[in-house]
Amino acid sequence: MKSKNKNMLVIPSKKKGEKKVKIVFKNELTIFSIEDFKDQFIDTVINNDEINIDLKDVKNLDLTFVQLIYSLKITANKLKKKVSLNTDLSKDLMSLFNNSGLNKVLK
Repeated sequence: MKSKNKNMLVIPSKKKGEKKVKIVFKNELTIFSIEDFKDQFIDTVINNDEINIDLKDVKNLDLTFVQLIYSLKITANKLKKKVSLNTDLSKDLMSLFNNSGLNKVLK
């Protein structure tokens, strides 16, 4: 199931029976764009045991998206699901997160 959303791409594992998925987030990851993919994101997390998240070519990211990722990590931990996060953010975005202390949420 691949997403038609320009900010989220869902790539399921090709191995039969494996409940593993890669989610690539890109472009705008703000309060204005999250509503477009939130339901699909939640369904994807519920239906998979291992979730690999990549942040690539992110142009803008706000606290709403960070809260979504943080919530995922807490929920996944309670449900004993494995979550990994790979970030490829611009120098400016990483500086913002490092200076605010939010970089701990993205690890």
